Amino acid sequence: MVTSVVLAVVLVAALVVGLVVALHLLAQARRELDVARRMLQQLEADLDAALRPAAAPSPAERALRAVVGTAGRVRRQGVVGMVGSSLEDLQTWALEKRPDVLQMASSDGTVTLMFSDIEGSTSLNHRLGDRAWVKVLEAHDQVVRARVARHHGQVVKSAGDGFMVAFRDPYSAVRAARGIQRTLARTLDPRLRLAAVKVRIGVHSGRVITRDGDYFGRNVVIAARVADLADGGEVLVTDAVRLEVEGTDERRMRFEEAGEVELKGLPGEHALWRLVVET
Repeated sequence: MVTSVVLAVVLVAALVVGLVVALHLLAQARRELDVARRMLQQLEADLDAALRPAAAPSPAERALRAVVGTAGRVRRQGVVGMVGSSLEDLQTWALEKRPDVLQMASSDGTVTLMFSDIEGSTSLNHRLGDRAWVKVLEAHDQVVRARVARHHGQVVKSAGDGFMVAFRDPYSAVRAARGIQRTLARTLDPRLRLAAVKVRIGVHSGRVITRDGDYFGRNVVIAARVADLADGGEVLVTDAVRLEVEGTDERRMRFEEAGEVELKGLPGEHALWRLVVET
């Protein structure tokens, strides 16, 4: 009889211990489940953020990125290395994948390209010194980007003092180029006035070649070559641009003949026109 009682007590004790252990394991499992659930929620939030289209940067953000980008290039290359980037470099960069720029082309694949750079930038850099020259580049960068944005252009690439820009139509490109020259001629910015900055600009319109997101072709080369031939403060355009733009502006955009020229690496002669920029 006593043995039966002892056995019953032992069984009850074992059941109680088992129950306590089970409750402890259940509580631990619930805590782990809560942690896993929170982790899953965070992962879902991160995934949603990653897939959400990025908001377009504000003008202030674009200006800040431009300044930071200039400083970064100075640290990596030195000012002389940065200034050494030319229109040829921008031409080469046109081979990079730029799906955002492809959107600038019209339905038939035509796009208007504008190349620009500062005339005599290397000598200006040596005359002013590196510290002052970086400030000049920042001021110049702000002028170009503001005019490009105003006329709905897309900066394809910038290197040192050079820009390659795409527009949907020749009219917008020429208005942007005219605006840049007018702003520089009238500016009170001491950084630009001290350096007497003069920009040369070339504009050409034509079909581009696209492959796997690449953006390139002979029309890129033509636009760069035209800018190469421009003088500081001058806007040169090809016949394709002039024919589309002349007489369309309320102030009657006017062009002067700049002659028939050969463009390096391209066959034949090309008619160029000089935009009359009234400051």
